[in-house]
Amino acid sequence: MNARALRLELRARLDLGDYAADAVWSPDGRNLVVAGGQGALLWVDCTAADAGAQRFGEHAGGALTVAWQGAGRWLASSGQDGEVRLWDARTRESRLIHAAAQWSELLAFASHGRLLAVGTGRALRIFDSAGALRELLPPQTGVIAALAWRAKTSELAAAGNGGMRLYRLEPQLLVRDYPLQGACLSAGFSADGRVLAAGMQDGSVHYWHIGAATQAQLSGYGTKVALTSWSATGRLLATAADQQIVIWDFAGAGPAGSEPRQLDGHTARLTQLAFQPLGPLLAAGARDRRITLWRLAQPQRPVDACLLGDEVALLRWSNDGRQLAAADRNGVLSLYVLSG
Repeated sequence: MNARALRLELRARLDLGDYAADAVWSPDGRNLVVAGGQGALLWVDCTAADAGAQRFGEHAGGALTVAWQGAGRWLASSGQDGEVRLWDARTRESRLIHAAAQWSELLAFASHGRLLAVGTGRALRIFDSAGALRELLPPQTGVIAALAWRAKTSELAAAGNGGMRLYRLEPQLLVRDYPLQGACLSAGFSADGRVLAAGMQDGSVHYWHIGAATQAQLSGYGTKVALTSWSATGRLLATAADQQIVIWDFAGAGPAGSEPRQLDGHTARLTQLAFQPLGPLLAAGARDRRITLWRLAQPQRPVDACLLGDEVALLRWSNDGRQLAAADRNGVLSLYVLSG
């Protein structure tokens, strides 16, 4: 693509009538499912010229999160009713696989699609793709804040207050603990699975080289690091604290002792940060209502920027990196296609 002509072209904009708590693209990029803060599960046909949101389910009190199996058949959702449901994406019929008094705020399918992780407070459960409980893992040291599967494996990282715990679930259960002082806010493996990184409440980033079993820390942030995102190559780690985007390069010996790159395109706290799947672009959103699009080979300024009606509440790339869904705090969903 020509970097000078690259832009986000608005295809559709619709008022959901509800805050978008979460959203997930179908594997083929034809549909988007939105978890509404007031409870609705909404199905958006992104191929239609007049894209609209159709209600197909709900969670009493509010929907929290949604996850789509990589193979495309199963969709998982959770809500403030304490339920976790597994939906058949073809029929949009569901069955209850877990119910509790406590909310399940984290859902994540492994990339191979065989396993679904459900985080509920300090409890971590693993279900198979049919919705049967496989493992109830030992309680975490603190409330789970983030889950991350290592690509093409059955290894799962759970981050929270007190550190990180890494599980290998197949062929047999294996647990590795990475205790930390303070709370992890995010977790993510590099695309090649070599490195696991976590943004921290204390204004640092911790990372682990899994094969070498080494740990290091990146510091210098003025506030908590709530947002992290790996590039598709696994070389770059984007992090955000307040209104600044900081990029670390993990090539060669890695980032320790090196100077990171800083991207300045926002005037208020960043709320969303997402590298493009299968591509070099980074999208960011903030309380200043702006979405910025960056090509990191040319980081002096964003290659494009869009303005929403209110602060950016959600950014989600389609799996092929050609479409970007964005929602503002007022529940207006914007669907963009990458052109140029």
